[in-house]
Amino acid sequence: MEYTKKRKAYIVISAILLMAVMVTIFLLSAENGEQSSNTSGTLVKILTAILGFTPPEDIIRTLGHFCEFAALGFLSANMLFAYKNKLKPVFTALLSLGYAVTDEIHQIFVPERACQLSDLAVDFGGIILGTIIFSIIYLIIKVHWLKFHIIFQSKSSNNTTQTSYEYFITDR
Repeated sequence: MEYTKKRKAYIVISAILLMAVMVTIFLLSAENGEQSSNTSGTLVKILTAILGFTPPEDIIRTLGHFCEFAALGFLSANMLFAYKNKLKPVFTALLSLGYAVTDEIHQIFVPERACQLSDLAVDFGGIILGTIIFSIIYLIIKVHWLKFHIIFQSKSSNNTTQTSYEYFITDR
């Protein structure tokens, strides 16, 4: 497949963003129990200042897992789309789940951390949400792009206006 300069730039930027999220997840998982607790504690302090009340640290940690893997799911879907020009949500979710499994295995070797199935479930929930969000955005953009081009082409091709549905189903 031959890529344009814009497509190549899109692939490179997508890869950089995906790698940044993967490195962030790895580094956060490499923190020992005390460091991880300090990171969560800092976030709790920031949220307390913003919200005016102190959210429970365990909820913050769970939301952290969920959000970082939602970002992974979103950016994995984006990367696969950038490279293959196709939406592959199931493949995206499975690849991202593979990374989540290796992340949990990695935590076995970190002091005061553990591999937990509940964390993996939260991670996978985030992956699914991120993948769904990308898919919805992709479909919205695709539908609007098709409507614009179909209406524009139908007006310019024969000086009559067809509905986008009529244009879409007719052979040209």
